[in-house]
Amino acid sequence: MTDNQYEVCTILYWIQKIFATTMFISLLTWIFGHAGGVGWQDEPQLEFNFHPMFMSFAFIFINGEAITLYRGCRYVAKKRTKAAHGILQFTGFILASFGLKAAFDSHDYAKPPIPNLYSFHSWMGITTFSLFILQFLGGFLTYALPYASLELRKKAMPYHRLGGILILLLTFTSAMLGYSEKAAWAFKCWTVQKEFCPILFFGNVFALSMVCYVITVFLIVIQPEWIRKPLPGEGPLPVNDDYVHED
Repeated sequence: MTDNQYEVCTILYWIQKIFATTMFISLLTWIFGHAGGVGWQDEPQLEFNFHPMFMSFAFIFINGEAITLYRGCRYVAKKRTKAAHGILQFTGFILASFGLKAAFDSHDYAKPPIPNLYSFHSWMGITTFSLFILQFLGGFLTYALPYASLELRKKAMPYHRLGGILILLLTFTSAMLGYSEKAAWAFKCWTVQKEFCPILFFGNVFALSMVCYVITVFLIVIQPEWIRKPLPGEGPLPVNDDYVHED
């Protein structure tokens, strides 16, 4: 495939960055401009604001970037993109852990305390976080360490790719559930005052940008012809009729 045939992939890859930028500008404006900023355990309502920040950054943005990295940076050496993929996913795990802690703390330190894990959003979130850990460990043991055979890597690759896409879908679903709950419970302007207020505007822009971001990720990864091919000197690893890649 010629460079021109990758143009659509490259364009989508950079459009993805525009949606990500819009997503986080609107999120930060919502949190710091209209929701009081962030706090610690002595201010559980403000500590909760870490939750949407960390979870959306970890499981939507970082995960999406890690998934599309091989196709968007196809001319970067595989060793570098492979290392970047792993570092991104590990960073996402750390940030998501802090995001979960913020959610639990905001419930435990509230007066009176709020029960944990009652909502469907929380069930989806915990399930997705658990699957993410399994996916990360499976990828690390199979592709980061030198012990797995080529045959095992070859057989595991389709499942590794599929698992990453499904986890992104689950995180997106959980995020949409979480935002809907937050808008319904905390954005009183439209539920009580019956008005359209700035916090609702920026929250909706954040959610819509997330939708567009995830769509671009899926558009990039569902095209089999855009799978990264080995660069000269890298040595192709045959799998099926194509190559083994951590793509």
